Amino acid sequence: HRIAELALNPGVVAQDGFLTTHLIESLLLPERELIAEYLGRPDDLIETPTPAQRILYGDQRRRIPLLWDVDNPVMAGLVQNQDAYMQSVAAQRPFFFDHIEALTDRAFQEFEALTGRRYRRTAGYRTDDAEYLILGQGSLIPSACAVADYLRDTRKLRVGVVDLVMFRPFPADLLAPLLQGRKGVAVLERLDQPLASDLPLMREVRSTVSKCLENGRDPREPAHPGLPVWQSLSDAPRLYSGSFGMGSRDLQPEGLIAAVENMLPEGPKRKLFYLSIDFLRDEPHTPKQEIHQQTVAEAYPGVGELAIRGSENPNLMPEGSITARFHSVGGWGAITTGKNLAMTLFDLLGWHIKANPKYGSEKKGQPTTYYLSAAPEPIRVNCEYFYVDAVLSPDPNVFHHTNALAGLKEGGVFVIQSDRSKPEEVWSEIPGPFRKIIRDKKIRLFYLDAFKIAREEATDPDLQLRMQGIAFQGAFFAASPVMKEAGLDDARLLEAIEDQLRHKFGAKGARVVADNVRVVKRGFDELREVDPDALAEPEAAARAAAEPAIPAMVRMLPQSEAPITDVHRFWEQTGTFYARGMGNDNLTDPFIGLGVMPAGSALFRDMTQIRFEHPEWIPENCTACGNCYTVCPDTAIPGLVNEVGQIFDTVLKRIRKHGHPLEHLPKAVRLLERNLRGAMNESKETDSVDGMLDDAIARTIQQSDLEGSGKEQLRAEFDRFREELGGFQLALSRPYYTLPEKQEAGAGGLLSITVNPNACKGCMECVEVCDDDALRSVRQTDESVAALRKNWDFWLDLPTTPQRYIRVDDLEEGIGALETILLDKTSYLAFTSGDGACLGCSEKTAIHLFVATVEALMQPRIAKHLAHVSELVSRLEKHVHLKLVEEIDVGDAATVAKIVSEMSEGDVTLAGIAGKVERLSGAQPIDPDWLRRMTGLIAKLKELRWKYDQGTTGRGRSKMGMLNATGCTSVWGSTYPFNPYPFPWANHLFQDSPSLAMGVFEGHMAKMAEGFKAVRTAELELAGPYDRAEHDEQLAYFDWRQFSDEEWELYPPVVSVGGDGAMYDIGFQNLSRLMASGKPIKVLVVDTQVYSNTGGQACTSGFIGQISDMAQFGKAIQGKQEPRKEIGLIGMAHRTSY
Repeated sequence: HRIAELALNPGVVAQDGFLTTHLIESLLLPERELIAEYLGRPDDLIETPTPAQRILYGDQRRRIPLLWDVDNPVMAGLVQNQDAYMQSVAAQRPFFFDHIEALTDRAFQEFEALTGRRYRRTAGYRTDDAEYLILGQGSLIPSACAVADYLRDTRKLRVGVVDLVMFRPFPADLLAPLLQGRKGVAVLERLDQPLASDLPLMREVRSTVSKCLENGRDPREPAHPGLPVWQSLSDAPRLYSGSFGMGSRDLQPEGLIAAVENMLPEGPKRKLFYLSIDFLRDEPHTPKQEIHQQTVAEAYPGVGELAIRGSENPNLMPEGSITARFHSVGGWGAITTGKNLAMTLFDLLGWHIKANPKYGSEKKGQPTTYYLSAAPEPIRVNCEYFYVDAVLSPDPNVFHHTNALAGLKEGGVFVIQSDRSKPEEVWSEIPGPFRKIIRDKKIRLFYLDAFKIAREEATDPDLQLRMQGIAFQGAFFAASPVMKEAGLDDARLLEAIEDQLRHKFGAKGARVVADNVRVVKRGFDELREVDPDALAEPEAAARAAAEPAIPAMVRMLPQSEAPITDVHRFWEQTGTFYARGMGNDNLTDPFIGLGVMPAGSALFRDMTQIRFEHPEWIPENCTACGNCYTVCPDTAIPGLVNEVGQIFDTVLKRIRKHGHPLEHLPKAVRLLERNLRGAMNESKETDSVDGMLDDAIARTIQQSDLEGSGKEQLRAEFDRFREELGGFQLALSRPYYTLPEKQEAGAGGLLSITVNPNACKGCMECVEVCDDDALRSVRQTDESVAALRKNWDFWLDLPTTPQRYIRVDDLEEGIGALETILLDKTSYLAFTSGDGACLGCSEKTAIHLFVATVEALMQPRIAKHLAHVSELVSRLEKHVHLKLVEEIDVGDAATVAKIVSEMSEGDVTLAGIAGKVERLSGAQPIDPDWLRRMTGLIAKLKELRWKYDQGTTGRGRSKMGMLNATGCTSVWGSTYPFNPYPFPWANHLFQDSPSLAMGVFEGHMAKMAEGFKAVRTAELELAGPYDRAEHDEQLAYFDWRQFSDEEWELYPPVVSVGGDGAMYDIGFQNLSRLMASGKPIKVLVVDTQVYSNTGGQACTSGFIGQISDMAQFGKAIQGKQEPRKEIGLIGMAHRTSY
């Protein structure tokens, strides 16, 4: 700030993502009064610091000059043309920019005089005798200093570190002496610029070296007076350029060691390299991955050498430090717990602390990690802590996706959430390989039912999940040696924790603080230890994890002809890593470089491990209202209506699929259907179909004519039938059974509501909207998950709901029970789940309903269109056939024989036959141009039919496409590698989706017009002679503006999606331009009335008086002061919008 105000030049302070932006770290903060003294006030009068400024302002000026001042008006922000612009730019160098270096040194000196802290534009660490240097910026530097010390101590390598504190102006004058004569300098940068000659820092470093050498050409009059004179090439160090940390990628000490080892005499000496990633893996996980790596390596022989790895990854934490790692799930309070724990340790011990979270762009419900350390000495390592003393896992399913024991020291502490009551039950749930690690490393294992504690203590139900994490703060102190080492008793510990909780939650009221204190205390008191030595090993032998099985719904998808859209290829090369919890191990290959995902890859993900409860359907209570499957944001609880015969046929198919022959059952199920239907017709809708089915089976066996072994065989087959149907629930309901059955005997169908265990996040929205007690929340167990999976597997084999049960009279006009379109499997699953949205995300519900409606609308339209295209193909082929035959009199045997005889020496072609017939019989010639056009037209129509029916991906043409503004919808909808959409989707910037949609629309319409043009050409040809003079002219300019209503209904709509920020605010001008254009593009605004993605700040779609971030309620301002922007009224004002 001081430099900027002295120089009258804007300044920028850069931070590293997560490692500084989200870091909690102990520091000595200068007093506010001292900072106020140093910076002064904006209206202070100061001595004008430079000659140029004195020319402008005189000997004194306001500390921050006013540019917009009614008392001294000037114009700022000028338009300068050829006559003035260059002079304006050039004048800034000598009169302003050239002073920044000296003004920076002055500001540093003044700060040092006040604080004793000395800063320089470039700082060195152990550079006096260093042979090798690591040069970088930001959070890299403390880690590099720790690595330099380690390599000096253990390998006697003289390594130093250069901290480039200031980037502009580049501190070449300070840097050059630090570089001179070194054997090697590794310049590490948190970016990549593949098309540049060098990365930005390296360009500046290389320029500095070049200028020093240039000074050596004439030492008496050096070309660059501010820089030293290097008279020998040996003064210039070898330079090595490294890229690291992009996207907050972790950089362990191993990576820095790799950068040093690369420079050593025996090192590879890569001039450009990447740290912490792999282009090729030494040991591929599967044969297919090995083949893929071989393909890449053969095409790019040196690509594997772009990434380098260090020979070791040492533990560089200070002596006596305490390091912990949390494994949790977003929204469960672990990050808050980590922050509170770090602050409590600081208050109790007075030690240095450092703590930071790790999570991706996804929202609540996804795995998160928190790292925490406390030490008597400064903690220099800036990375994810691999070597830890304690691991706390509020996530009870952590071993299903992560190696939670990685880096845990021998004799360390591991605490896991468990609702088991006995130690042996907790022990048996830990996978065998991890039990072995616990035994071998003598890890102390503890468990705690923090969810039970939170449920019982949280007076606000909404806080139960978050308060679960707080219990682990108490557990940490109970399990770790911190209390003993700090000499604390229980009372002093609890007092310190309460102080911290009051500081954190005091604004929320005393009740919230008291709730949290009780939770922490119970976490301390109720922690239980498991002694593996006192327990027998569970029966299941420890075994290595098997290769993840391809998800069932992915297996059902066809294989694409194009590699980039082949979801099976994507599963093999990418999905399997994430299924193992090894997403960080993705290969750096052409596919990830292109930055695309195949459609529907969100099916890779299994949400089982992030929920503790799931809905259970009570069919006897269900009224078939459809609220549950309509509101579900995760397409996780589909409704389905099937005829009894369809259900029974599915059971028979599954029995045969599982390898069991059937002799009597296929015939017997027809009688079973009559018996069951008779029972259901005499029952109430609240009666159990399950019970009636058992009675009907018994009756059917009793009625059978079979005797002896035949009847026993039938009974055995019915047992298998019942086993196969299992616990799959079915319901009688008024709209789907009672009323259809009254109208027509045998027409009634059975309703099923089935939970998809892979997609359900446990948000319980379905339970909340059910007014009939037909859905209840139940605690998840291994047994309940197994039942869900069995039922879902059966659901996948059931046919979709017959059209007669879709109670929509006219979907085009929106007449009927519109929610019933979701009973169709294709419509319901047009939008898949497995994405990173929050639990119960209302945006997803809205988008699901939108996508499903488009799917339902497009299905019958496309079916009708395909029938029409097929008819055109058939008629055209017949038309050409007749045209050819009528020109050739095949009844003239003599002529045909003579023609064939003449052509016996060559190929017999239709064109050859036609030409000879014309010559011998005088018939009219066939127009070859017409024939080429007709055969080409037939080929076009067949290709069009193929695109709709099958296409490149095997799934046919997509029913729509989406352009998505940046925001919550783009974050949860496109986080790699989980794509929930089955259609083309693209994102550009925060505000650009309407503009992007306009451009895509034109190209999309041109493609659609080509197909419709072929259809129109065929129709004109078949309706009468195609007049090229007239019709070619018409079709030459055919575009979307000439589409008929039927053609409009066939084009997959282009949809622009964005939130209130993208559409109301930053992108409003783009939306307005789209509305003014009159282009028939769909716009979906998911208006949450806050900026959800950045934490819930107020926006212009919120109502006046709203209380949110940036619109708090207080004495000065009482909530949001602006009235709501009405986008509907604004849209109407554009006149072409609907």
